[in-house]
Amino acid sequence: MDKKAFFQHLDERTDIKYTDSGLKIFRLKFPRSHLRLCNVKIDFGSRDVCVRSECGDTLLPYGTAHFLEHLLFWHNGRNLYSDFFAHGALLNAFTTYTDTNFMFTSLPDRLRQTIPILLDALWNHSFDKKMITQEKAVITSEIQTALLNHQLSYHYQLISMLSPASPAAVFPAGRTEDIEALDIRDLQKAYKAAYQPQRMTLFLLGGSEDTEDLLPPRFRIEKRPDHIANRTIISACPPPALSQNIVLGDEEQMENTWTGMQIGALPGQNDLLTAKLYWDIASRILFQLDSPFFQEIQQTYRLEIDRLSAEAHLYEDGGFLILHSQGAHSSAYIDVASYYVKQRKEQIADWLQYGKDSLTDAIIYDSDYVRKCFEWAAECDRCKCSFLDMYGIIHEMDTRDFLFLIDALASSNKAVIHVSQKEAIGQ
Repeated sequence: MDKKAFFQHLDERTDIKYTDSGLKIFRLKFPRSHLRLCNVKIDFGSRDVCVRSECGDTLLPYGTAHFLEHLLFWHNGRNLYSDFFAHGALLNAFTTYTDTNFMFTSLPDRLRQTIPILLDALWNHSFDKKMITQEKAVITSEIQTALLNHQLSYHYQLISMLSPASPAAVFPAGRTEDIEALDIRDLQKAYKAAYQPQRMTLFLLGGSEDTEDLLPPRFRIEKRPDHIANRTIISACPPPALSQNIVLGDEEQMENTWTGMQIGALPGQNDLLTAKLYWDIASRILFQLDSPFFQEIQQTYRLEIDRLSAEAHLYEDGGFLILHSQGAHSSAYIDVASYYVKQRKEQIADWLQYGKDSLTDAIIYDSDYVRKCFEWAAECDRCKCSFLDMYGIIHEMDTRDFLFLIDALASSNKAVIHVSQKEAIGQ
């Protein structure tokens, strides 16, 4: 099966329906899988710090979405993890910048018991002041522990240096002062606004059963509405210019460098999924040690770089690229790479093909396949597109697009943290 056929095959296995309450169900079949992966995604994440109602807007402390995630594990005086474990299912939850997720794996014959338990907990929560006090202590400890993770600390520090007002600069669990400020009224308002069926998607991956056969009989299933939603877009305008790049640490000690860059959409192609996929491809070309581009540039310039990795984070309200490089020439790599691309334009097509192949191979052959496939399914759901649409976007990227990304890297606002070799070893 060729790669395009693979993505088309995923679409053929996908069935999207709705319950009469508005809950969206994204069913993706994998006939050979023994377990079923279930995830309920709520459209409420760490960036959502304002609740709108007829009575006016209510500002929420950072970390509200994550706090609710913790509280919802307690239902009718019982812990959901223990209840799921009794059914042979492992339940976990996580909050991202854009949403909150409750995920579990289960044997197929247990889903009719476990799904109603989870949805009941999500839709019928009773707030308990004692439990809120208990979770405040738990989450405060979680925040303090996270701050000890230098990699995590640099990530949010870089975004804060580039865009201090962005919610993306705050750890999803919030800050200590946010947790102290949370009260039961904030939580109740946020819960009432966010935990509605219309703001949820239930993902069911694995097996060959029809959607109806995995759900409790009380759910009335409806077909997909006859409307086409536009993909989410991000601004194609560049971020406001900084007076100068911001640098922390000793520039004479450049063995370990963290660099943050503001990135955005492409002119004329400003849908969010395109931007994410294009930056992913560019990162695989530029920032992977085993890519042909890096191997060639290292040999040409004798670059002493021992570690290189990058992660792009793009949302409707902006985007950032976080680069970690280690070695004597780590801080110079972006400028050298940008210059080298422009000098060897005749090789861009080959480098670009490597990036496209690397991304599609990661989707097709990932060892943790079903879990990773959920992430791509969630991306398709968020951007209202098919798997084949996603393949088409990857395939359509051309040398002009890649050169635009190179120019964006070279001219972007940057924040740099230099970590001395001694500090890096201590981590």
